[in-house]
Amino acid sequence: MFVEDLESVDINLKNKLIGWASRNGKALSFELAGEKMESGRRVFTLNAVLDGEVLAQGKAFNKKDASQIAAQQAILKLGL
Repeated sequence: MFVEDLESVDINLKNKLIGWASRNGKALSFELAGEKMESGRRVFTLNAVLDGEVLAQGKAFNKKDASQIAAQQAILKLGL
């Protein structure tokens, strides 16, 4: 699979979660939970927050990827 394919899959998963939340009257946000240095690189931790409760968490070397990972975990947890 090419990197472009992976990016579109991640983006579609995040959009799917946002659309689901919107259709169901849920408040969804992605919040920065932490930032630290690992092996000389910054690692960001973002939470997918649904109706004020942390639903899932993602960690990556940039905020965009961390939010996409959190969205993917949230979708799995919700069974969407």
